[in-house]
Amino acid sequence: MTHFRPLGIAKEIVNEIGLDVTYAYDDLVFVEHSPFLIKFDDDNPNNLKLFFNVDCEADAAQKLETQLCQVAEDRKFTIEPCGRFELIPKPDTEELDIRFIPA
Repeated sequence: MTHFRPLGIAKEIVNEIGLDVTYAYDDLVFVEHSPFLIKFDDDNPNNLKLFFNVDCEADAAQKLETQLCQVAEDRKFTIEPCGRFELIPKPDTEELDIRFIPA
């Protein structure tokens, strides 16, 4: 089953707060400097799940979340804070694993 994933809208939302999307893979959208990532919600295409990097300070995360929510609302989208994530280097490669930490 193919899901609609509104990558264009997600990019617009991220761009409007002054950041760029650096990579999109399957249901994940990666943002420059990785303060957060967005996961598409396959049950509700107008909802974007938000995960903050464990290295993003709480004050910065709160500010980003507020900005994202305001911009998303203008586009009839919602931002759902879902927890944090950690990028873990794979040994002997340049690849990374993502570990999600639920809220």
